[in-house]
Amino acid sequence: MSKTASLCRPWQFAGVAAATIFTAFVPLPRATGAENQPYSVVARVDRNSAGLTSRDITVRVGDVSVPASAIEASPDISRNVAIVLDDGPDQVKVLSREKDLAIALVNELSDAGTSFTIASAGASSKIRETTWDRSAAIKQVREITEDNGERTNVPIYDAIGSAMRQISLTPGLRIVIFIGEGNDRGSRLHYPELRSLAESDHIAFFAGLVADHSLREAKSILRYGWNLEELTSDTVGIFLENQKTPEATQRFSKSIRDLRLITFDMSSRQPGRHKISVSSNRGRHCKVQKAILVP
Repeated sequence: MSKTASLCRPWQFAGVAAATIFTAFVPLPRATGAENQPYSVVARVDRNSAGLTSRDITVRVGDVSVPASAIEASPDISRNVAIVLDDGPDQVKVLSREKDLAIALVNELSDAGTSFTIASAGASSKIRETTWDRSAAIKQVREITEDNGERTNVPIYDAIGSAMRQISLTPGLRIVIFIGEGNDRGSRLHYPELRSLAESDHIAFFAGLVADHSLREAKSILRYGWNLEELTSDTVGIFLENQKTPEATQRFSKSIRDLRLITFDMSSRQPGRHKISVSSNRGRHCKVQKAILVP
């Protein structure tokens, strides 16, 4: 879990009501004494909970309850968005659709507090320099071309992992959006390691599968990207399949705007995973990241 002391600004508000409890897991670093340490966890609120304040939230770790010190969203904190496009050989017919969605998302999400990192996942993955300039990000998307490499070697996880590492270097909300078929082949980074990266840095992961074929087999069994579907569920993202660009843009952008970073102070605990509950005293709903991993 990233320390975010610079992001914490205590808010004072009133209000009490019945508590609604949501469960996740959060890591706590090695014990160093009784001093308090800042921690953070990413959450997604529904539209009826947009007015949640830190006073509305209590965080419980084990048998200890502490108040949230802040619940913040863009533009009050920076928003770091990485978009990973699948430009593998199987995507030649639909790469233009992928790029259309990526450009639409850049246009929809762009503001003074949002940076963009554009990456491609083909036979050889490539990650571009992070930019705060909307036009520069769109240019990077347009410059992506079809990869004519071997069809058996599309390292999707490697590209997503590189994007996660790059945006983890900056504070604030961290979002990775994958657009493509989602079928990984040849990555050196295995799925458990990919999940650990997301869990370590409170990264919200979103996936929009785009293909020129059905993504489901008989009895609605997901054929491609089922690991990515699981990752979106565990990290407060959403998972879409072959949706049209306007609908996908609307759903992604709304969910990203609903993201919040909850911070709280607590005395240090032993390393590992610790169960955490977030309760709202006004009965509001927020979905919390399920697990965070600290080595």
